[in-house]
Amino acid sequence: MKVAVTNVLGVPYTAMAIVCLCNRVSDRRVRRCVDGGAETVDEVGAACGAGTTCGGCHDTIDDIIEVRRAGSRRLSVA
Repeated sequence: MKVAVTNVLGVPYTAMAIVCLCNRVSDRRVRRCVDGGAETVDEVGAACGAGTTCGGCHDTIDDIIEVRRAGSRRLSVA
């Protein structure tokens, strides 16, 4: 049985979701920034522009950072 993997927004990874509407930044781009070393909303903003205008997406960016950190902790423990 195949299980669909979703991002923090519940969107399948095969789809793309816009996280930052002001700067048109996708969830995939935010994940790439986090995977590249960004650890805070400000660092993600510096890397790709997400969250640098109105701030309405900060909670979503924080969620993506949390999920990526949790995933990397599981991988490093295993």
